[in-house]
Amino acid sequence: EGEYFLKVLIPSYAAGSIIGKGGQTIVQLQKETGATIKLSKSKDFYPGTTERVCLVQGTAEALNAVHSFIAEKVREIPQAMTKPEVVNILQPQTTMNPDRAKQAKLIVPNSTAGLIIGKGGATVKAVMEQSGAWVQLSQKPEGINLQERVVTVSGEPEQVHKAVSAIVQKVQEDPQSSSCLNISYANVAGPVANSNPTGSPYASPADVLPAEKLAAESAKELVEIAVPENLVGAILGKGGKTLVEYQELTGARIQISKKGEFLPGTRNRRVTITGSPAATQAAQYLISQRVTYEQGVRASNPQKVG
Repeated sequence: EGEYFLKVLIPSYAAGSIIGKGGQTIVQLQKETGATIKLSKSKDFYPGTTERVCLVQGTAEALNAVHSFIAEKVREIPQAMTKPEVVNILQPQTTMNPDRAKQAKLIVPNSTAGLIIGKGGATVKAVMEQSGAWVQLSQKPEGINLQERVVTVSGEPEQVHKAVSAIVQKVQEDPQSSSCLNISYANVAGPVANSNPTGSPYASPADVLPAEKLAAESAKELVEIAVPENLVGAILGKGGKTLVEYQELTGARIQISKKGEFLPGTRNRRVTITGSPAATQAAQYLISQRVTYEQGVRASNPQKVG
C-alpha cells in the first residue's frame, strides 16, 4: 500500500547518465530510493517529442527522490548542445533547446491533470505561487487516443522540486492515477517527433491512414530544421559534396528547400530530413555541428563572407 506511479520524460541527451554504464546508475538509484524504475527503449519516444518515457513506482517520497536525481541529470546538458546559436538553427527545438535543462516534464493521466488544474485553474495557480515555478499542461492531443497530458514545470532547481512534490501529492489523491502504465508508445499512431506542424505527412489524424501504410511510415521519421540562408552553402559543400557525404554517413535523406524558399517570416531555408529515427538524429546532429562550426569561423574572421 502507498505505492504510486509517476511518468517522467527524459531528453535523449540525459538518458545515458541516468542509466549509467551497464545500467549501474539506475540500479543504484532503485536500491537507494526503493523505487522501481522502467525506461522506454532508446528510440521509443513519447508521441510528438524526442524524449524517452521513464515510469517510476514507489512511495511518494521515493518518487520525489528519483525525480530529483533525474532533474539533476537533465540540468547537465552536454556542452555541445548549449551553444546559444544552435537554438536559432534547429527551429523545431527537439533535443537542443537549452531551456529544457530548467524543465521537468511529467506525464499524468487526464484524471490527475484535472486535479492539478483544479476548479477554474485554482490549484495550478496555487502550486505556481507556492513553488515559484511555472507549470503548464499540454493541450489534449488531437487525433491521437492518448489519455494523458504532459505537465511541464520550469524554474530554478528548488522551485521545480517544490512544484513536482505538489504534483506527486495530486497523484496520491487521484484513485485513477495508475491508469496508464505503458512506457512504450510505439503503437500509438500520432505525429512523429516533429514539432513543426506545417507540411508534415504525420499531421493527419491516425484513422485516415490504413494500418499497413502506417506501420511502414512509423519506422520513418521526418524532421524539419531551419538553416539561415547564408549558411546553406556550408551544408551543401562544393558541388553538393558535403550533403551527399552526410546522407551516406547517416542513411538519412536530406533535402534543402529551393533558393528563395524560406520558412514563413524568416530568412531560413527549410531542411527536411527523413529516415529511421537514428538516421534523422545523426543527420540533425551533423548539420547543427557544421552550422555552429561555420558560425564560429565567421565570427572570428568577419571579412571572410560566403
